[in-house]
Amino acid sequence: MVVAGRSSSAQFEEEGLVVTGDTLIALLGQAGMPVSSEPRALTANGGIIAGKIVSMARLEAARWTAATGWVGLGDIDGGQFGSQALGISGDGTILVGWGTSSLGFEAARWINGTAIAMGDLPGGIYNSAAALVSEDGRTIVGTGTSAQGPQVFVWKESTGMLGLGDLVGGAFSSEPFGMTPDASVIVGEATSNLGIEAFRWTELEGMIALGDLQGGIHQSIAFDVSADGSVIVGYGSTAQGPEAFVWDAELGMRNLKEVLVASGVSAVEGWLLTEATGISADGSVVIGNGTNPNGQTEGWVSRIPNVTAIQRKTWTTVREAYR
Repeated sequence: MVVAGRSSSAQFEEEGLVVTGDTLIALLGQAGMPVSSEPRALTANGGIIAGKIVSMARLEAARWTAATGWVGLGDIDGGQFGSQALGISGDGTILVGWGTSSLGFEAARWINGTAIAMGDLPGGIYNSAAALVSEDGRTIVGTGTSAQGPQVFVWKESTGMLGLGDLVGGAFSSEPFGMTPDASVIVGEATSNLGIEAFRWTELEGMIALGDLQGGIHQSIAFDVSADGSVIVGYGSTAQGPEAFVWDAELGMRNLKEVLVASGVSAVEGWLLTEATGISADGSVVIGNGTNPNGQTEGWVSRIPNVTAIQRKTWTTVREAYR
């Protein structure tokens, strides 16, 4: 298992890293030099990472491998220089994100290192960004700005960019954060009459609200989904503030820490698990951020030996925390 993330270092406020087993490894730049960076997506084996580097006070989309280090990918034509990669295809040849064109911030894809502008939804201000790409690289998901407001889009070469709308009620706004490898299930945040709310989208059902945890303001966000679309993780709001959740169709949204404690996992006592940011393809591993018993912000990894236990509330897991 490989987990990518970022932390502060002696050189930079923000430096990318990968975690393999119990080892944290800094993501270096070319010639092995430290560089300010942020990884955002990686291939299944962790061999290729997409993200951004910061140099001379400018952001640049970048691709990392162990052999090359971070390599900048440039920007789309026009406008001031600024770009970032947010998603990567299964083979690592297609990266997606945003760049800066003469029209404004614009969704972009990089194919074998070449930047290609993707446009925006019609109407509204010009502001779009691609966030996710299917394993085969043929479907891209992101946020565009229409006459109604910002909304999730799905892009295919055959159809171009199509908006997926929003939940019913409230201000018009939706944004994707995770999807299955085949792009059949998309998750993220949208706006209902109750407030900001996590959603699950499929072509058959459209955008479905997932609700929120008990207590606090009504605000939840879904960050990731298992490969079969059955398990979703993110954060909801409680009286303590943001807390990590796990969702499935049978049991709905549940507080992750409460599930673990009920299963006898004493390692989470004293922790506040503020968000679950990712889940492995098979649903066996969940990662996120939280506040440890010493009051420090720290990443955590939850291993789930029996994936089917997610639906049965019988998680038996070992939590490993990484700073």
